[in-house]
Amino acid sequence: MRRRIVLVVLATTSLVVVAFAVPLGALVRTAAHDRAIANAERDVGALAPTLAVPEITPDLVDSAIDNTATGRAGRMAVWLPDGTVVGDGAHADANSVELARQGRRFSQERNGDVELYTPVALGVGRTAVVYAWVPGELLNEGVTTAWSALAGVAVVLILAAVVIADRLARSVTRDATELSATARALAAGQADARADPGPTPELADAARALNLLADRIDELRTAERERVADLSHRLRTPLTALRLDAEAAGDAALVADVERLEAAISELIRSARRPLHAGVVGSVCDLVSVARERADFWSVLAEDDGREWTLDVNGADGPCPVSLSSTEAAAALDALVGNVFAHTPEGTSYEVRVAVSNGTARLVVEDAGPGIATPDDALDRGVTGAGSTGLGLDIARQAAEAGGGHIAIDRSSRGGAQVSLVLPLARHRV
Repeated sequence: MRRRIVLVVLATTSLVVVAFAVPLGALVRTAAHDRAIANAERDVGALAPTLAVPEITPDLVDSAIDNTATGRAGRMAVWLPDGTVVGDGAHADANSVELARQGRRFSQERNGDVELYTPVALGVGRTAVVYAWVPGELLNEGVTTAWSALAGVAVVLILAAVVIADRLARSVTRDATELSATARALAAGQADARADPGPTPELADAARALNLLADRIDELRTAERERVADLSHRLRTPLTALRLDAEAAGDAALVADVERLEAAISELIRSARRPLHAGVVGSVCDLVSVARERADFWSVLAEDDGREWTLDVNGADGPCPVSLSSTEAAAALDALVGNVFAHTPEGTSYEVRVAVSNGTARLVVEDAGPGIATPDDALDRGVTGAGSTGLGLDIARQAAEAGGGHIAIDRSSRGGAQVSLVLPLARHRV
């Protein structure tokens, strides 16, 4: 929009400048032409009193010619009645001189120059002819300078118009640019971004509408989070009853599982209650520690299923800090290992691996199962295949993106699926 406004003003100003500059340039040229001829005619007229003297002599005429600018430049001559030529008449045309002796006063253009022939009656049958010529360069004297000045003024006017138009266009488009920036910020996840209504009425109305939309989205998100928190809270009562039954049964493993479920629900409630605009979160955890803890947890179920499992954290070479809370990292790893148990036959082996290279941590879970038929669709909820909701991979994907990384799905060296969380290392240690 700003560019179009500048182009329109540039085109309009150029047309106006050309419309005025071309006729003005022609007028300057005509004025210079007329001025040069008028000066020559004035000098010719100045010889009339001298030629009217009764006892006229060539020396007297020559002196009068030298008193004029045209004569001093050697561009004037006089033919006396007796045929004597005084001055420089080499450029004159003999036929034109004879025509002037007959009493005709005229001017003619020849070879780019202008010649003036003026008869002066000295008595009965006695006529003198005054000749003056104006060269072409004198006819155009000052025209080039005037045209250069006109061109300079035209360029300055066009540049000034473009600069003014750019400033005006910037003031008009500034509101639109800020509105677009606010929309992009909202799309990037900055839910507290709001547009500042500017002086342009239409764009100010659009800014207020965008702010209203953002507020409404916040309201809907808040209501959704409240419903999730309420639903999670309602699960506490049956969960408490389940824990009491497990304690009564005396099954320590079942009690531990119920306690972990209670912890997960409590974390879900806390997550749902967090402010929408909490700002930058500085949670950091050691991915190696999380991998060891969750591998030990799943080892019990792996033994029951007859699954061989491997934990390889030697590639991390020490602590591996990533920008995730330990709860988020554990939930992502549980989702990936849980998929192995849910979608591969009993006895299928799997491996959990943590490696670090070039400032990037890689958490890998791979198995020897049938693999994922459509890796490109695996991250879409509900389309990963029969009997799967796709929630496990989606949880892992969200954790990876929250930590500033991404998830990758490939075929493992064991023949099954290989799912990797690629995360940048945190700048500060755990």
